[in-house]
Amino acid sequence: MAKRGRRNDLGNLLGLLGRASSAFTTIIGCVYVWYHHPKMHLKWSECGWEDSPGQKWVDCNSQWASNFGMQQLPFLTPLLVGALGVCMGQPVMLQVHGFPRNFVQYGLFLLFQGLFANFGYCGKLGIINGWISILLAALFFVAQVTGLETDRMLKLKGQKLIDCFDDEKSREVADTEPDEVKDYLTWTSISAFFCPILGGMGVYHSLQAKKQIKRGDKAAARRSSRTAGGYGIGALLLGVIIIGSAAVIWLTNGRMAPQPVEDDDGGDQYGDEYGYGDDGDDGDDGDDGDGDDDASTDVNEAARRLKLH
Repeated sequence: MAKRGRRNDLGNLLGLLGRASSAFTTIIGCVYVWYHHPKMHLKWSECGWEDSPGQKWVDCNSQWASNFGMQQLPFLTPLLVGALGVCMGQPVMLQVHGFPRNFVQYGLFLLFQGLFANFGYCGKLGIINGWISILLAALFFVAQVTGLETDRMLKLKGQKLIDCFDDEKSREVADTEPDEVKDYLTWTSISAFFCPILGGMGVYHSLQAKKQIKRGDKAAARRSSRTAGGYGIGALLLGVIIIGSAAVIWLTNGRMAPQPVEDDDGGDQYGDEYGYGDDGDDGDDGDDGDGDDDASTDVNEAARRLKLH
């Protein structure tokens, strides 16, 4: 049992790393949507019933369609995929189908996440997390070969949409609840600093679990403990996503690299090409550093005299 517990701990650690990479993907999605947020503008008076030059009348509000239609999905890909990965531990819709049931399914999901929801978004942030997701996917495939499983995979093992047989193996897998019940009060108290609402709910259920443990009601205490742990993890993940997204946006908003400045003389190798100034000498022998200025002044003076005459 001790060896099996250590293996489960290792599997839970891998599952936690997978959710961390999905949380980072959600941060990438939030930052990307911030810089490519949809424009909520509808035209009314500008729209007519006839085609205008260069535009058909049915495309008057095409900008809205591109912002909120299917064309917007590529901009939302990292946000949606990352949110799905974060909810992988305690999903709502996917709980019926039990995904992922093993590390092969989880690895395929992370491989999809890295290729389609990380690479191509937010520059180096997407590349870093993309390779992390792919590396974790490879580790998950190895974990499947070695027989590692998370606690949730053990609970899903043997479950079916319609389970007509209650065999001994299914009962052994289902009977995996530990005798000791934890209240997770310290964990939920820390998570309250990341998200006060969810963390506060976790603290409440932790206190309920603590009271029920003292009364000896282990079944109720186990339910409250499970609920408190879920709120604690949700508060921590949501807080990390919000804080991380805000930090990246604050650090990068408005930052621009020096842009090249074109000059008549071709620019210096370092300073003048990137707008850092010029020494004023183009290599001509004129006193002002540019031999073209005297010639242009003479031409202008000659033109002025012709107009006078």
